[in-house]
Amino acid sequence: MTQRSRSASDGTRGRPRSRRTVALVLAATVLAGLLVATQVPDPWGDVGGDVLYAVATYVLVVLVLARVRPVVAGAVALGWCWAVEAAQAAGLATAVNDAVPPAAWLLGSTFAVRDLVCYLGGVAAACAADAWAATRRRRTSG
Repeated sequence: MTQRSRSASDGTRGRPRSRRTVALVLAATVLAGLLVATQVPDPWGDVGGDVLYAVATYVLVVLVLARVRPVVAGAVALGWCWAVEAAQAAGLATAVNDAVPPAAWLLGSTFAVRDLVCYLGGVAAACAADAWAATRRRRTSG
């Protein structure tokens, strides 16, 4: 398989994502999420934190799987977010958080249906932004 056909088949024709840029976006997203979750009053702080958690999860998937298509990255990120909510509903997150308190930042503590919707919105926004950026990369690469 040639580089051109490999690139065409994985949905990243043109210049691939810059890992440095993706890492910077991840750092900025995590920082924004921490600020929103700790400084913005609820319910907006909770909702904003959940949306940014989903965006950070999407960006982490893209960082690890550099050539992944946006829709695949979105499915993986949403699957993780919803699995965390399922762990909360089953009480698993509470058990882990009791044993390792900092895990609460990753696993949360309480199941809420609203979180599922927030995660969907965050992943959808990240997926749309990534797809838009891919279109721009294709236009500028040739």
